[in-house]
Amino acid sequence: MVNKFLLRGLGFFNDAYDLSVINIINVILQDQYTKGVYTAQMKSNVSSAALIGAVLGQLTFGFLGDMYGRKSCMVATCVILIVGGILCAAAYGGSAVNTLWFLFVARGILGFGIGGEYPLAAASSSEDATSTADRNRRVALTFSLQGVGFIFAGLMGLLMVSVLDETKTQLEIMWRVLFGVGVLPALFLVYFRITAEEPEAYKTMLTEEVHLRTVRWTFILKHYGRSLVGTAGTWFLFDIVFYAQNLFTASILSVVGAKSTLRTIALQNVLISLVALPGYYVAVFFINRMGRKNIMLMGLTLMTIIFLVLGIGWHSISGNATVFIILFGLTLFFSNFGPNMSTFVMPTEMYPTAIKSTCHGFSAAMGKAGASVGSYGFALWVDNPSFGYIGTWYTFAGISLLALIVTWFCMFDHNGESSELDNEFKALLAQEDMETRKSFSHDTYAIEATPHVQRV
Repeated sequence: MVNKFLLRGLGFFNDAYDLSVINIINVILQDQYTKGVYTAQMKSNVSSAALIGAVLGQLTFGFLGDMYGRKSCMVATCVILIVGGILCAAAYGGSAVNTLWFLFVARGILGFGIGGEYPLAAASSSEDATSTADRNRRVALTFSLQGVGFIFAGLMGLLMVSVLDETKTQLEIMWRVLFGVGVLPALFLVYFRITAEEPEAYKTMLTEEVHLRTVRWTFILKHYGRSLVGTAGTWFLFDIVFYAQNLFTASILSVVGAKSTLRTIALQNVLISLVALPGYYVAVFFINRMGRKNIMLMGLTLMTIIFLVLGIGWHSISGNATVFIILFGLTLFFSNFGPNMSTFVMPTEMYPTAIKSTCHGFSAAMGKAGASVGSYGFALWVDNPSFGYIGTWYTFAGISLLALIVTWFCMFDHNGESSELDNEFKALLAQEDMETRKSFSHDTYAIEATPHVQRV
C-alpha cells in the first residue's frame, strides 16, 4: 500500500512535472517548427493552456471536494491527468499549426486535472494531521514534491537532448516522450487512490452534517472575506512572477551569455532548478519555527531586492551566464523558502474543514489565473523592444512588493487546532440560521397582521 504522503505528494510531483516540462519543450518546439510557426503568440498559447485549465480544475474540484469527498475527486483528477498526458504525447493535427492547436487543447485538459490536485491534496494532507505542527509539516512536505517534479522535468529534458540529435524527426520524438513520461506517476497512483479512505476530519464533518451543502457563498464572504483577499490575492500576484520564471527559464537562458546549444540550455535549466530546490526543504524546516506569514514576508522582500538588481544591472548581467544563474536561482530559492510554500500551506490553516477545499481551490485558482497572466504575457513583454527584460524585472519587483503589502494586512498564522476553527464555523452558521429564521418569522407575522382592505 502506498502511504498517505505519497498518495497525495506523488500526484503533486506529477502536476509539477507536467506544468514545468513545457519549459524545455518550448525551446524544442521552436527549434523544430522555427519562430515563424512557433511564434511568441503561439508559445504563450501553449504555455498558458495548462494554467487556464488549472484555474477551472481548482474551482471545480475545490467545490466538489467539499461536496462529495476528497477520495472520489482525487481518483477523478488522476484519470484526467492520464487522459490529458496521453493526448499531449499523441498530439497531431495534419500540419504544424494544427498540431500546435491540438497541443493547446490537450494541455488545457491536462491542466484541468492538475488544478484539481491542489485543493484536494492540501485539504486531505492537513486533515490527516495529529497536531498543528504536524499539519503544517505534512502540507509543506506534500508541496515540496513540486520542486522534485521541476528537477525531474529538467533532468528528463537534459537526457532527451543528450541522447538525440537536433533533427526535426528527433526533436519531435523528444517532446512526445517528455509529455508521455508525465503519464506514468498518475497510472501508478490511480489504483491506490481508489482503495484509499477519506481523511478522519472530513468523515467527522459528514457525521455532524456540516458541509458545503449547508453553506452559501454570501456566508463565506461575510465571515472569511478578508482571509480570501489574503490567500487569493497573494497567490494571484505571486504566481504571475513564479510561473513566468519557471515556464520560460530555458527561453531566458537562450538569450543569456554567448549563443547556447539546446544541450547547454537544458543543463543550465537543471542548474537553476538545483539552486531553487533546497528552498522547499529549508521552508519545511522553518515552517513552524518562523511561522508561515514571516516566511512569506521574508521571501517576498528578498525577491523584490533581487529583481531590482536584475533590472538595474541587466546590460552587464545578461552577458554573464554564471552571475545570472546565481541571481535567478536565488529568486526561485526565496520563492520556495517564502511565498510559494506559504501560499499553499496557509489556506489549510485559515479555513475550517467544511469550506477548506473550496476556499483553497478558489485561492489556488486565482494563483493560476495570475500564472496565466505571467505565462501569456512574458513572451510578449520580453519581445517588446520598448519594455524587454529590464521592464519585466522591474515589473516583477513591483508585483512582489504589492504581494508583500497584501500579506502584511490580510494573512495570519493559526497555531491552534483545526477543531477551533470548525467550532467557530459551526457557531457562526448556527447564528446565521437563527437570524434567518427570526427574519422569516417576523416577515410572516407582518404579512398575517396586515389588515385586509376590501376593494370597493
